[in-house]
Amino acid sequence: MFELKKRDGLARIGVIETAHGRIETPTLLPVINPRKVVITPTEMASMGAEIIITNSYIIKRNEEMREIALSKGVHELVGFDGPIMTDSGTFQSHVYGKVKVEPQEIVEFQREIGSDIGTILDIFTEPDDPRDVVERAVDTTLARAREAAGIHGDMVLAGPVQGSIFPDIRTRCARSYSDIDCGIHPIGGIVPLMESYRYSDLARIVLASKKGLRPSRPVHLFGAGHPMMFPLAAYLGGDMLDSSSYIKYARGDRMMFPSGTSRLGELEHLPCSCPACSDTTAAELKGMDEDDRALVLAEHNLRVSFAEIRAVKQAINDGSLFEMMARRARCHPELLAALHVVLEGWEQLERYAPIGRKAFMQTGHESTYRPVVRRFLKRIAERYSPPPGPRVFVDEVVQGESEVLNRGLARASADIWVSSPFGPVPYLLSHIYPVGYALFHSGTPILEPGMGSGFSMKVDSRKDIKGVLEHNAISLNQPIDPAVARVRATADHQFGKGAGNVLLDGTVEVVRSRNTDRIRNIKVDGEHVATMRNDGFLSIRFPGGRRLAGGLDAPAMRIVVEPDSAEFNVKGKSVFSRFVVDMDDEIRPGDDVLVVTEEYELVAVGRALLTRDEAMDMEKGVAVKVREGADQASNVAE
Repeated sequence: MFELKKRDGLARIGVIETAHGRIETPTLLPVINPRKVVITPTEMASMGAEIIITNSYIIKRNEEMREIALSKGVHELVGFDGPIMTDSGTFQSHVYGKVKVEPQEIVEFQREIGSDIGTILDIFTEPDDPRDVVERAVDTTLARAREAAGIHGDMVLAGPVQGSIFPDIRTRCARSYSDIDCGIHPIGGIVPLMESYRYSDLARIVLASKKGLRPSRPVHLFGAGHPMMFPLAAYLGGDMLDSSSYIKYARGDRMMFPSGTSRLGELEHLPCSCPACSDTTAAELKGMDEDDRALVLAEHNLRVSFAEIRAVKQAINDGSLFEMMARRARCHPELLAALHVVLEGWEQLERYAPIGRKAFMQTGHESTYRPVVRRFLKRIAERYSPPPGPRVFVDEVVQGESEVLNRGLARASADIWVSSPFGPVPYLLSHIYPVGYALFHSGTPILEPGMGSGFSMKVDSRKDIKGVLEHNAISLNQPIDPAVARVRATADHQFGKGAGNVLLDGTVEVVRSRNTDRIRNIKVDGEHVATMRNDGFLSIRFPGGRRLAGGLDAPAMRIVVEPDSAEFNVKGKSVFSRFVVDMDDEIRPGDDVLVVTEEYELVAVGRALLTRDEAMDMEKGVAVKVREGADQASNVAE
């Protein structure tokens, strides 16, 4: 069973429960060759290994190992008391052409030796296989998975997604697994792509596979063992990666780094401070016996790999995995090409991208095309309601001029747009993520998508903006409060067109921070309806939720829960995914939401952590972190 804890797009920090312990994703599974163990599993555990993978086909084919595994278990055989995943021999069929074992037989063997996760004997599809061959192979793989689903017992069954380089076949294969009792889905047949640096094809087929897979099932990338591609693999949704590269590269005198691979023979100095490298030099390594040198290099490769996995996890936690992936993409031209594929798939990725973060960091030209930027611009096009008056473009807003704009707006009305790294944006939305938190160097060219001739004038920021606005804007009998206009525009952008009018229907009071003068609390008719978050978005309080529930048509902003959940949610308890009946498909992670009963009675307000497909599929974990329940709001009112 998988529980999602943290996320950054498709990347997930989560927990997988197994018979031999919990695994935190993303995780790296070092490959153990049971015939020749170079680094022991105990040593691997000290470096960070939570789970290992070994080959059940090799064990079964060796009489001595087979007897030990059957009598004492695979954990005793390899000397590891944590979770163990076993492969089935499919990769051997790729290398040697065929294997001498039946599909049902190898699944039963993995179950009998106590594998925590066992893999079906799928059909490996090669990158150059014709479409009809791939289609038949996928059908056979799915048929074998259905047979294995009835015999795996307590062992978690891994059902690989095959389909060669055909995205539509990968998606079909993935969707076909929905009603098959598998707990994990490896993406199979990708080693040839990685060996030939076809990272673009890899990105396409992983995204295609993720499109069809159930969110509750972790995804394993078979053979994705080089640290250079770990950020990409995680960003695409890879929860588990396995590596035999650490020993293969070591035997070829190659050292793996997050930035690529170095040949020992070309090094005069070791650019590494890991324990394996700290007590030696490049010259000493070159002079070692071949086996001794391979051991040191294998340890180095593993330590570097686990360190990169930890760095990926921290990036997910910080919300900066895209930046990490973009930096690593500069290490190889084909990784950079794969980054472009990621950007092409922005609509799929946008669904899972949290709406707000601490900062938006420029990495290159790709920064202006990230999924969160596309969503920001899309919501402007669909949800922004301009104030009356001419559409004015202010070329640049420097420190101090925001107050000038506010004073101009307070006396007259105009639809002011300002420059940003993402093109012209409404001034009333220039405070929210990503535009309000974007760190770009001063020489970044300003994109102007959709600017066209929609502006009646351009205003040079060095001129008297206030005077220009007052002269050209529409004079109003009723003064405009720029702060209220900003809150209204934010509500529309966040919750849908018209939400601002619903939320602010009445006498509005905007409370600012004494220290920063930024908008903090919003009150309407004396009720605290919302707070402006640090990322510029609104946190809705229960009175604000009541207003939105009464003014926005269902299912907008709503998460419907079972009665057993509602009785706890009214008291401020979180909503767990297993109690979610339905929810608005437009809700994104980080969105504020209305928690309602099946009769659409409002019971709580809070912040969504999952998308609709995730909440409807996952049996464990929190779907909504409730901020305030109806009972709490009543107590405050009393």
